[in-house]
Amino acid sequence: MEILSTGEKIKRARIYKDITLKELCEDKISISKMSCIENSKIKADESILRYIASKLSVDYSYLVQDVHEEIIVNIGLINNNSIREEEVEEVLNHNIHYSLAYKYYDLAFELMHKLFLYYVEHNKIENIQLITSQYYDLYQKNNTEESTIHYYRDMATFFLSIGEFNESINYYSRIREVIIASGIKNKSIYAYICYNQSVVYEKINMINESYTVLSESIKYINSIQDDIDKGEIYHFYASLSIVLGKDDAHLYKDLAYKYQKDNPIALAISKSKNGKCYFCVGEREKAIKEILDGIETFPVDNKEKYVKFLNECINTLYENKEYDRAYELIETAVDMSINTKVNELMEEAYYLKGMILQKKGMYMQAEMYMNLSLDFIFKCGTKEKMYKRYLNMAELYYNLNEPKDSLKYFTLAMKIEGKF
Repeated sequence: MEILSTGEKIKRARIYKDITLKELCEDKISISKMSCIENSKIKADESILRYIASKLSVDYSYLVQDVHEEIIVNIGLINNNSIREEEVEEVLNHNIHYSLAYKYYDLAFELMHKLFLYYVEHNKIENIQLITSQYYDLYQKNNTEESTIHYYRDMATFFLSIGEFNESINYYSRIREVIIASGIKNKSIYAYICYNQSVVYEKINMINESYTVLSESIKYINSIQDDIDKGEIYHFYASLSIVLGKDDAHLYKDLAYKYQKDNPIALAISKSKNGKCYFCVGEREKAIKEILDGIETFPVDNKEKYVKFLNECINTLYENKEYDRAYELIETAVDMSINTKVNELMEEAYYLKGMILQKKGMYMQAEMYMNLSLDFIFKCGTKEKMYKRYLNMAELYYNLNEPKDSLKYFTLAMKIEGKF
């Protein structure tokens, strides 16, 4: 995606058509002035550009578009996802180069913001480290409230992606301070920032802090236009309210479901997460109802997503010792996982069935499914998952009164411990 100034376009077209400066100028413009135009030392007015366009048989609209305008057009293409995925990084770097060369620091900052998030999304940590100082320098050259929010938000997102939760929280706090200092002009942005910070607090189990910050988001939630986002924020507030024993938890749960009613996947996921929360506070009947409602709500047309969701729900029931409920669902998960032909989904379903069967005292049947699960681990599993499965197998054979096999798997687990 080449970027040329108006002068460079004129010079290239003139040379390509084998026209001298004198022939191009005729008696319309001086040769010295045309030379300055071609070398981007001065800008040509509209009448001269229209004359040149006619003389060189090029479109005036193409000719008049200078570097600044070309970069803006390219940013639009990036924003509209009109650039192929494999070319995005190159296009961003190319446009940043020209923005810096022509000292369009505002455009360079916008492009760097996009490149930074691209690297975060693709987990390119080394690339992020290489551009961080340049990104900061561009932020200093564009030190506005909007650029501050962009820069701090990007840094918060990056630190969250690498598990540096306290650093992420600090950056979100700085954004909130900036927005509050300006009188919370952009209420929508403030609501999103509070939600983002609340999510990070929850990740480090600071539930009260998470709830307090999210309460700020709820104050301004009506400024958010996207109903899906509203539903997610209300759902998160409801889940925190459930865990903290708030009397109004059901109100926010109903609001979440209201905004998610046209998105059955989001609605089902919210119900399953609320089920986990109810288990946490000992409300088992509500927990089971939410999880079963979630399974009923999730559309089955996307088999892979459905099986993944079903496995997660079964695992929640298993972890909370609802073995009979889990057993009622596991056969469906196994059958559907086989139909998907996705190794990871089949492995998980076999594993869950093996573990559930053990809890029901059906150790011989459990052995078959645990071994099937282990076969898939060799194909697609991580060392960490293999370590856990070896321990599971050791426990199974201990319960089967097979100490030799139990010791074998325990030894295998110990051999890979610490290697992940």
